[in-house]
Amino acid sequence: MDFSLLGLWSQMGVVAKVVVIILLAMSMYAIGIVIERLLTFRKSRARSLGYIAALQPLVSQRGQLQQAATLDKNFSDAPVARVMGPAIGEFVGGMSRLGARAGDPIEIEILIHGITRTMDRARKREIAGLQRGLPVLATIASSAPFVGLFGTVFGIITAFQQMADPAKGGGGGLASVSAGIAEALLTTAVGLAVAIGAVWFYNFFVTRLEQFAAIVEDSAGELADRLLDSTRGGSATP
Repeated sequence: MDFSLLGLWSQMGVVAKVVVIILLAMSMYAIGIVIERLLTFRKSRARSLGYIAALQPLVSQRGQLQQAATLDKNFSDAPVARVMGPAIGEFVGGMSRLGARAGDPIEIEILIHGITRTMDRARKREIAGLQRGLPVLATIASSAPFVGLFGTVFGIITAFQQMADPAKGGGGGLASVSAGIAEALLTTAVGLAVAIGAVWFYNFFVTRLEQFAAIVEDSAGELADRLLDSTRGGSATP
């Protein structure tokens, strides 16, 4: 009896083969998601940190907000730029519309509050975009063991049927149906392997996403403080 992978595959029934094919397809899909998310997270983080580094000196000096409002065009692939860039543009436009009322603290507070809400909505959109594919990865991680167990149940049923039927070698005891039992357990092993890999990468991406969300939130909060500081001292020159 050949107990190698190829040998077990050749002895598998139709149901077990279908289950293994489904699990392999789930595994390939999960690998595709992992590779795509790794590249996306790496690029998003690098470009976002580059935008923050370029933006910081502009919002720290008076008279540079006009240039800061257009900086996001050079970092269109950075999530942080898509959150903070429109907010800076909204602040510059709001200060221009206020005109003589630009020194009114109440008007400034209202404008900053509106900008903060704008950044909060944009931040949620960007985080949702970075989550793309993760629900599928979680579904694969949770369902793969059950798919493998489905194949195992059919394999065990087939093995017991063979044990009960002397015409199919059942008279030889467990030795005559050992291949069927091994086939049944193989589908569970494949399902567990797929699930373990998917769970590891899902938890990895969730952690990275939380860290990135903290960076975006801290940067947005610091920007709001910098914009508020730029209006103090009786001057609000963009």
